[in-house]
Amino acid sequence: MAMFEKIILCATSYQLTAGIWRAGKLHSYQVYQNDEQGHTDFTQFLQQHSKTNVYLLADAVEEDYRLESLPHTFGGARRELVERKLSQLYRGVVYRAAHFIHREKDKRKDDLFLLISLNNAEFMQGWVACIEAQQAPLAGVYLLPMMSEVLVQRLKLKATHLLLSERLNSGLRQTYLHNGRLRISRLAPIPSDMLNRLGYFYLTETEKTRLYLISQRFVTRDTALHMVLPALNESSRQICRAIEQEHGIICESVNLAEVAQDFKLDVKQLELNPELLHMHLLASGSAPDNIAPASLVKHHKINALRKSINVATAFVVLAGLVLSTLYLKQSVDDAAELKQTITDTRMQEHRYNEVAKNFPTTPIPSAELQVAAELNEAISKYSKAPKRMMQVVSRALDKTPDIQVNRLLWMQTNNVNIQDEDRAQVTPSVSSTPAASTISAFVPDPAVLYKVGFVSGEIKRFSGDYRAALNLVSRFADTLKADPEVQFVEVVQAPVNVSSYSNLQGSTTDEKTALTTAALFKLKVILKPQGQPI
Repeated sequence: MAMFEKIILCATSYQLTAGIWRAGKLHSYQVYQNDEQGHTDFTQFLQQHSKTNVYLLADAVEEDYRLESLPHTFGGARRELVERKLSQLYRGVVYRAAHFIHREKDKRKDDLFLLISLNNAEFMQGWVACIEAQQAPLAGVYLLPMMSEVLVQRLKLKATHLLLSERLNSGLRQTYLHNGRLRISRLAPIPSDMLNRLGYFYLTETEKTRLYLISQRFVTRDTALHMVLPALNESSRQICRAIEQEHGIICESVNLAEVAQDFKLDVKQLELNPELLHMHLLASGSAPDNIAPASLVKHHKINALRKSINVATAFVVLAGLVLSTLYLKQSVDDAAELKQTITDTRMQEHRYNEVAKNFPTTPIPSAELQVAAELNEAISKYSKAPKRMMQVVSRALDKTPDIQVNRLLWMQTNNVNIQDEDRAQVTPSVSSTPAASTISAFVPDPAVLYKVGFVSGEIKRFSGDYRAALNLVSRFADTLKADPEVQFVEVVQAPVNVSSYSNLQGSTTDEKTALTTAALFKLKVILKPQGQPI
């Protein structure tokens, strides 16, 4: 609950008003007299709300306001410059601050500051001592006139020279604002003999304030002041008419009852303690410049850090709970799915067993069949086809169209000296050349499986010219050798036996024999292993 609560204090010379705001709404308030009993009661109040942030408004006569133009800086240089100026003007003063107004529009474009201080803070030392003793998280100390600036903004009062006259328990406070920004404020306690002569008291104090503004050169005698009197009764209108007639100042009365209704404040409470309006503005988040030293607000900073850690811890715990819930749900779903899978598996096994009862008996055990199937699958991965060999031969045939292939024997082996045992194509009338037993053109690798092919064919439209047939077969072999995928080509059988040791047979004049005899040949082709650079 302390995270949504704020304690707003308003200290005057003789009493302290302490209110509790929850979620921006006044919950309760107490008034303590500035004496020993009041300090004791206030200490007990703080003990009941030890973790709640405390904001202190000071309403005193001993205030000081000064306008100062400082060179335009930012960051650490600005803080040092402002602190040096405050030390020069308010040496030894504890409660002080610099309120930035705007940047001037002249050539230098200096920064305009309103330096404020509380020159005599004895009236609230007892309250501050109670706060420090209880280590309450004091967020800051603020001057009540600074909240008057916020009030003017909330009421949307627009005037170049505005004089806000408010009747408080401490007296009559008149605050001068230029274009909605605070310049000075003065508090005049109301004597008891003036309670029945408030109109005269307002006239007198307004004249004093006007003369002070003229002396400080905030206004001139011809400056048109706009005066605003917030009040709960109709007497303020009579005072306004008297001021207009006496001093020639435009005066406007503001009904605080309507303002209290907008701010959700009790009119009766506001009538007894007008400071509640300023305290409510502070509780709503409109905190002005803090005039307290850093030593007084250290507990608030520690408390803010503690709250941040608690919030971060709560967030981590919440995230952990959410993740744990998700993981738990996922584990439950997985367990249910596993159970369903087991049930389905058992059901399928039961069905399979029922069907398997009608299967015919086999002499081969199922385990051996499985091994055979796996071996077949493994062998099929390494199976090779004669596609490359056929593509190589086809490319060579495209370049030698007079060659006709009758048979193609393809094999994959590491023995490149293997021979084709088929003798069906040997020309009866012409002796063939014996095949070589070894290949000396290249040295084969015994660890490599080579693709070896035997191409058996004949010459198309052979007319008996064996010399032309030899040249054509030789050109066909050269075409195969030129293919980048071919490792080696050997002519195993030529169209004619060109050996000098063989005897010529037949008759060259036998026209019928020349026409019917075919020019047969056989080539041995070895392809390069796949993956070898071409």
